[in-house]
Amino acid sequence: MNTFNKTATLAATLVAALALSACQTTPSSPVIQRANSLYETTGIAKTKVKAQQNALDSAKATCRGKQVIIVDDTVKYNGILNENTGRMIGQAGAVLGTILGTGSPNLSRDDDYEYMISFRCQ
Repeated sequence: MNTFNKTATLAATLVAALALSACQTTPSSPVIQRANSLYETTGIAKTKVKAQQNALDSAKATCRGKQVIIVDDTVKYNGILNENTGRMIGQAGAVLGTILGTGSPNLSRDDDYEYMISFRCQ
């Protein structure tokens, strides 16, 4: 195998590895330790439920088998429209897209919801 083929193969392998790492499906949220054995993390996602799940997954990973006790939690919506207007437009777009056969517009972003929790492990 000549040098050009080896270089091309190596480059293709690196590109594939980078592409696959960009498709990682389990987002991790950084966890900050505070005084009195309290931890804080924030889950970010397109939906409120997914943001909550992301934060809880980070908390469970931090507690390593111990029970996660939520001390405080807050949900924040960061969408381009207010939450109810975004839902109505999304539903109307889905109905219209079904009728016209064009699909529905996607107004949500991956950071629309933030779920911030303070927790301790027990």
